[in-house]
Amino acid sequence: MNAALILSGGVGARFGASVPKQYTRIRRKMVIEYVIEAAMQAQTTDLVLVAGADCPQLRQLQKKHGFRTARGGATRNETLLNGLTALRDMGCERVVILDAVRPLVTGELIDEYLRLLAEGWDAVSTVQPITDSLGCLDMHEVDRSRYYLMQSPEGYDLIKLLQYFDPNSPLTEVAHQLPVDSRIYLYRGFPENPKLTYPWEKMSIAQALKERGR
Repeated sequence: MNAALILSGGVGARFGASVPKQYTRIRRKMVIEYVIEAAMQAQTTDLVLVAGADCPQLRQLQKKHGFRTARGGATRNETLLNGLTALRDMGCERVVILDAVRPLVTGELIDEYLRLLAEGWDAVSTVQPITDSLGCLDMHEVDRSRYYLMQSPEGYDLIKLLQYFDPNSPLTEVAHQLPVDSRIYLYRGFPENPKLTYPWEKMSIAQALKERGR
């Protein structure tokens, strides 16, 4: 069974709004609602689970869209563990993890990640090239072509991920907790993947959503 897991535990301290940033509105919708709709539109997801703190906005969206929920944690990794454990108990085998504040994800992309997992990949990571100059504190020259950015969405063989996942790990990329010989597909075909972190980013995301709507 396949699942989409949306992480919605953040409070958005850097965003500075009166509500968590995933519940602010862009083009008349809450940011997280774009992610929920994409997960619901995917053809190969059997269920959608939102992991996060209970709040009126989440209850409103659950009533509208009918997804399941899991409790949030004190950290992103704790929220993730709660979601993964709930999905395992529901019998899920593959999961695509989505960020509630990356609203340009699509159902087609989720289907593609699940297809790759079904083919035998242990994980699928969204990666982006580094376009700025890259420096290092202990190296004079850095070849940026050897490096890339890693983002959600990310897909996993759920049972294997839970076998190695440590919510207390200092690693910021979940895929790095898997054994070094794991088969990780680096997906480079989703360049338009902004994350809402600061208020000034709302305008550019709104424009991107507008262009997609055309």
